[in-house]
Amino acid sequence: MTKRWSWPCTALTRGLQSGLKSRLRSALKIGAMTGVMFFCSMKTTHAARHAAPRTLYTYDARPLRKLDLQDARNAARVWDTMHLLAALQGLANRKSPQLYLFYCNEFGTDTDQFWFNWLRGEDGWLKSARVQPQPDVEALLKALRWSYKGLVVYDPKVPATSNVASTAAGCEALLPVRYDASPDSLYTQLTQKLRIPVRVWLVQPDGSSKFTGRGRLPDWNEPSSGSAKVDAYRWAMHKYLKTGRCDGRYAAYYVDAHWLQLPRNAAPDMHTLSNHDYFIARRAFFFDLSPWGDERPNDDPQQVLNADRQTLLQVLRALYENAQSEIIKIGGFPPWPFKYTTTVGGKHDGVATEWEFTRLISQFNAYHEADAANVGAMANASLYQHYPLARRYRQPNPRPQLKDWKAKGYVTPTGTVANRCYVGHYVGDYDAPAWLYKAVPAFFRDETRGQVPLGWAFDPNLSDRAPQAFAYAYRHASAQDFFIAGDSGAGYLNPRPLTVRPDSGLPSGLQAWVRHNQKYFERWDMSITGFVLDGAGGASTAQEWAAYKIFSPHGLGTHYERGPAVYQGVPTSPERDLPDDVEKAAEWIARDAAGSDQRPIFQWRRSILKSPSWYAQLSKLLREKYPEARVEVVDPYTFFGLIKQHQAKPSAGF
Repeated sequence: MTKRWSWPCTALTRGLQSGLKSRLRSALKIGAMTGVMFFCSMKTTHAARHAAPRTLYTYDARPLRKLDLQDARNAARVWDTMHLLAALQGLANRKSPQLYLFYCNEFGTDTDQFWFNWLRGEDGWLKSARVQPQPDVEALLKALRWSYKGLVVYDPKVPATSNVASTAAGCEALLPVRYDASPDSLYTQLTQKLRIPVRVWLVQPDGSSKFTGRGRLPDWNEPSSGSAKVDAYRWAMHKYLKTGRCDGRYAAYYVDAHWLQLPRNAAPDMHTLSNHDYFIARRAFFFDLSPWGDERPNDDPQQVLNADRQTLLQVLRALYENAQSEIIKIGGFPPWPFKYTTTVGGKHDGVATEWEFTRLISQFNAYHEADAANVGAMANASLYQHYPLARRYRQPNPRPQLKDWKAKGYVTPTGTVANRCYVGHYVGDYDAPAWLYKAVPAFFRDETRGQVPLGWAFDPNLSDRAPQAFAYAYRHASAQDFFIAGDSGAGYLNPRPLTVRPDSGLPSGLQAWVRHNQKYFERWDMSITGFVLDGAGGASTAQEWAAYKIFSPHGLGTHYERGPAVYQGVPTSPERDLPDDVEKAAEWIARDAAGSDQRPIFQWRRSILKSPSWYAQLSKLLREKYPEARVEVVDPYTFFGLIKQHQAKPSAGF
């Protein structure tokens, strides 16, 4: 994908635009959606092993969102409190659901409250739990004292130690806190008032730095890298990752405490600390390193050139070895409002930075769940991981067949595809659990949903962290809602670097990727990958298409192909982005429909964080303003099926 950047994309090439996700712009434009729900008969089976807790503790962190971050004291309060709460939640919810936080909202919806009400109401999973709201952090810490063993204290002068603290929290059942000896600090409250013991010091007890970038690496007989940031991550790799104390199948790529220097660069929750809970519960390794080797990162400008990137590659290799060559889940996204991009004075724009990071992680069998800026905060994933999913969910609507296409006039009695412009909507971008988590409550209550066929591009691996959102969407699907995978299947990576690996030198991970996808595609009855995102990894080849055919036989949205094709029976079409403005989107579709009276034309169109109302308005504009375009908006199975029907001979490629 190429995600969510606030700057205009008009100067980008067509190839970059195909990846660019202007999520920030889209998110700011979309308001609250109200209306009625569309129901289907599908039910979720609740397994006994996922029984609801007898007692569920709750805490309301929403007041933190109202604090003015231009005041450094408020920014510190938000950071320290949310870091502590996320770790506490991850530890308390590790084995069973115990703690629920209220914090996130988006699209005019109080997101955490919505899901809490649904799980207590219509869904019923948490209905029987006795809810105990806690009035303050101190009460919450006392109620859940059994879940943690002490504190890990990190260094405000070395921001990377905040991520090391999250790693230590998961591996040693500790609560992270920033060293701050002032009387009213959280550190003082925890250590002096509540007398919680410090088990790990990432700073000296007198407040001086443990990691200095000089001499030797603390606790390990190695010379310093010359960078306190790099040394902190090297120390953590030795202590937690290479020893197997971390689970190498999970990693977390979220901004470190450098956020405290630039809190005004973003929305109130763009620290994404609330996302830490799931990865702490899973004993993940946390990191925040630049993918670039041709410039020093803005958060550590004195380090040796390329030190961040080399450390990133070392982390990825250690994860690969720990995970025993299987697929690795990385939560998070390059922190572009704060680091590594032109936004903060770097050489590379956000798209290029995203693409380079993705290219690198793909070479180590890793994908990322791209909780990107502005919409990227998510709470309670450590609790939702226990949601009782059924073994398999059927597509809510049957896949259209040839007889259906003939009945609608798309195919003539002789089997020829009628001359029209067929448009399929890739409804994205849902390769990030945070985006899915926030969008479903808003968009699935839009009263216009059901008027236009939509291909909801939900990466199925997101069901690990937001399973209830999938259950809700499948249960409330209208007759026009269809579910496909987003980029690039069950996780966002670049397929070509699964086999071409100049930076890792590792053997091919393509078969591991196939096995990983088969599991998720089967559970959610998916057979279309809406966007095989090649990015900077190089165009996919016959080798990758053959692998995708195994789990995605009904269609592939592609990146660099020039037009629709069929490869060994699999229909494909290049993805093309639409602008945010609905009038201009209609203009673009009509422009590219020229000639639809002479031959079938296929447009696989991608939009980002758009409501069903937006698609309904787009269809209305096409009917009323551009009737000569002969546009037919069809569901994704019909779209790719018609391409296959139209292709008399498969294209060369397999």
